[in-house]
Parts: sequence; C-alpha cells; structure tokens
Amino acid sequence: MRGPLKKLITPEEMTIEQNNQFYGITIAEVLVATFSIYQKDVNTIRLVSFAVSTQYQQQGLGTRLLRWALNDFRKQGYQQVSLSARSSAHEFYLKQGFKDIGQQVVNHYLNVVDVEMQYNISTQH
Repeated sequence: MRGPLKKLITPEEMTIEQNNQFYGITIAEVLVATFSIYQKDVNTIRLVSFAVSTQYQQQGLGTRLLRWALNDFRKQGYQQVSLSARSSAHEFYLKQGFKDIGQQVVNHYLNVVDVEMQYNISTQH
C-alpha cells in the first residue's frame, strides 16, 4: 500500500518509521487500510501514511479506522492529532473534524500539494 502514496520500501524509509505505531484493518487476512503514528510531543500524535486499498475505498473503512484510533489516542491521554493532508484527502479529514492550521504547500518529495491539519481530541466527542 506504499505504492499509491509513492513511498519507497528502502532501508532509509524503514529506519524513519521503525518506531512508529501502526494501525490497520484486515479483511480475510489481507491488510486493506492502514496508517502509522508517532509521538510529536507529550500531547500530540502525528499521523502519517494513511492508505486504503483502492478496491475498498468509499466503503467507510478509513473512517472506521480513524474513529477507532482517535478513541484509542484519547484513552492514551493525547490531546491533538496532527497530519499533512494531500489535497485529494483534504475533504475526508475535514469531515472527520480536522481543521486547517496552515496553507497549502507543495511536497517536493512526493510532488503533491499538502495542507497541515489538526484534530483536537479534547474538544471532540
């Protein structure tokens, strides 16, 4: 599922993510939705590399996975989730309660447009 994100499977990429926590949904023992997180600071989780397999998109799996994870983050005592959303996923995150906290910027590594977003766990239900 790294392919659609244009992320490579290199030793460098794996080193960067080696301490991340991974969340996912499997169907018939196949990973169909996933993302990873890392702790940005004592109050904030950074969500990265959210992907849903193409054939399972638009079925609510991404929403279910994110809602479950946000509840898990709340139980762990985190207050915020930050992420960099691609323009193609921007509406999805807005519908989930994320707010824009920055301007659109070009991600030169992946050659896509991103916007910084944040979700305040303490103010959401």
